[in-house]
Amino acid sequence: MAPEHSEQPEQPEHNLFHHHLLAVGKFNYAKGERPNVDCIFCGVRDNNPDITSLKVYEDERVFICLNLYPYNPGHLMVIPNRHLERFEDLSGEDRNYMFQVVMDCQKMLQDLFSPTGFNVGYNQGQYAGASIRHIHVHIVPRYREELGFIDIIGATKIIVENADSVFNKVKARIGEYVGSKRSERL
Repeated sequence: MAPEHSEQPEQPEHNLFHHHLLAVGKFNYAKGERPNVDCIFCGVRDNNPDITSLKVYEDERVFICLNLYPYNPGHLMVIPNRHLERFEDLSGEDRNYMFQVVMDCQKMLQDLFSPTGFNVGYNQGQYAGASIRHIHVHIVPRYREELGFIDIIGATKIIVENADSVFNKVKARIGEYVGSKRSERL
């Protein structure tokens, strides 16, 4: 006779977000459905029409895009024009330039969106979370009260400003912070 199966008591869920709004494009991307190019960022740099681009700035060394799947409104990426997979392959001059641009972007985002902080960083290597093998720096504005009523009660993350609005704000103002005006201060 088989032993009687006793059910284990249900364990409490420790994840704050039990439900998420489905971002269909991100789901397809996560499943590996991507444009047929060697590198998405090189395609953005080259204005490939098959790639959705939220590029807001470019110069001879870097270009800047809004993240297509942002953590918060204003989530930017600073990307070197040269296809490199490791930060140590950047020259010291290019690395300094790139991080000066990152700081200029933070100033612009502060003026446009008034965040209370930033996450700035990069993922190098597939197992470190890099889904695109072209180095880039993320700049994510953070807010004191990111978790609101819907986030807590509905256990659902809400992004409060649409991508078109953020794109238009950033595109209209980025030249005041990055580029020829910035190079005059160097």
